[in-house]
Amino acid sequence: MEIKSILKPEGSIVAGIATGILVYSIYDRALPDAATMHATDANDINIEAGRKKATLSAAGVLSAITLLTRDVNVFVLGGVVLFALDFHARHANASNPQTGLLVSDKGYNTQLRAVS
Repeated sequence: MEIKSILKPEGSIVAGIATGILVYSIYDRALPDAATMHATDANDINIEAGRKKATLSAAGVLSAITLLTRDVNVFVLGGVVLFALDFHARHANASNPQTGLLVSDKGYNTQLRAVS
């Protein structure tokens, strides 16, 4: 079954960019800036809760706009922004502010050091 977009090619790109901006604004309102996330202790539960809320909200908005427009470009552009922002927030929350190393949720460093 073929799904026909309701947008023209020019409108498809504009709608995709606008959806990406909307996803960005959801993350911007739900999470602190990157410097604050890097400065807090690793795996802060409040940042993790905000990240999950932003991810679910942005995925819902992205799904709704994609279903309304029936356009794959909207989904791809919005999805790329969603993935990038979620990865960025996860990385910032997992870094130790003193060492800069990534810390797993179990509490140990995940970066391997060379043995001399």
